[in-house]
Amino acid sequence: MDKKDTYIVIFLADLHEPPKTTAKAELSKPFSTYIDEGLLTVIETYPEYYPTLTNIKKKYGDSNSRRTWRSKENVDATFVMCYCKESSQYYIHLEDDVISSPSFFPKLQDFINTQNVKPWAMLDLTIKGSKARVFHTSDLGNIASYFYLMYDEMPIDWLMSLWRRVKDENPKSILCPSSLFNHIGDRSSLQENGLSGLKQKEPFFDQYDQKYKGLYPPATVTSSMFPHQGKPQDAYDKGSGFFWAQNPTKDDYVLIKFNTPTAVQEVFVDTGSHQAKGDLLNYGVLQASFEAAEGHPQLQSNNSCGNFETLGSFDSGKAKISTDKSKSVNCLRILVTEEQSTGIYLREIDVW
Repeated sequence: MDKKDTYIVIFLADLHEPPKTTAKAELSKPFSTYIDEGLLTVIETYPEYYPTLTNIKKKYGDSNSRRTWRSKENVDATFVMCYCKESSQYYIHLEDDVISSPSFFPKLQDFINTQNVKPWAMLDLTIKGSKARVFHTSDLGNIASYFYLMYDEMPIDWLMSLWRRVKDENPKSILCPSSLFNHIGDRSSLQENGLSGLKQKEPFFDQYDQKYKGLYPPATVTSSMFPHQGKPQDAYDKGSGFFWAQNPTKDDYVLIKFNTPTAVQEVFVDTGSHQAKGDLLNYGVLQASFEAAEGHPQLQSNNSCGNFETLGSFDSGKAKISTDKSKSVNCLRILVTEEQSTGIYLREIDVW
């Protein structure tokens, strides 16, 4: 994360003083350097600034405690948005029980930059709820006023979706191919919700950063499959690119040919995304061809990868294998082993 381009605000929203005092003490020691640098700011709420959170009109079959809980969450958002409205170009509204994808900052920059061809009111960094959403900071004053006006009407994620429908000419969710944040909390702050962690996990969480750290060996990527969107090289190169293939049949492939034989320790391939949930590689294997001993016939042709060995199979659209680092790899191949009725959304090819 680039500190000069980032400003983090933690909002202590408890209406009772003891929990806030404890939280401030827990934050001040491990994060004192970041606080002193101005990277991290901790703010707190005051009960006198809140509207009435009791006797809220009945809606959606919610209990009294749930109506109070969701109404307070809306007011919490108004205060932190008002505080942040002059601080940056973009604002990420984050819940407190999430983890970020590795290298999420350049991934987020790339995602935002790809949207600049058309106006947008809100970007989604997760698919579930309101855990991580991006707004233009210039909109925060209006959004905060809207939340405060509507605080007792509906939950915050519904209000956010309604905001998008009002503001966007084409009000569809704008999602990353895979989520940049994932929910880790096991229990809701509303006691009656109980355990809710598993239901809130992201189905496609971007947990690797190889494509954003430039560690991939130079290679040419080709495929026998017809592209629906993107090119095979896009799934391998640095950035958020992908290759979405149509109508895969048995023996179709994606070939990664290294510019020079390369020592490879590990390979990870991931398929599917929020925009193509069913387009996983269901039947496939990951193969490698290794550099042969000097004088071996397969070295006579510069275009030949040599004989392939199967190193592992795909499971739930993913494959991860380790190789013998003492043998250099000429090529890697993703091979479709059975025809499937869906396409294949090849999101990530990582090589270590």
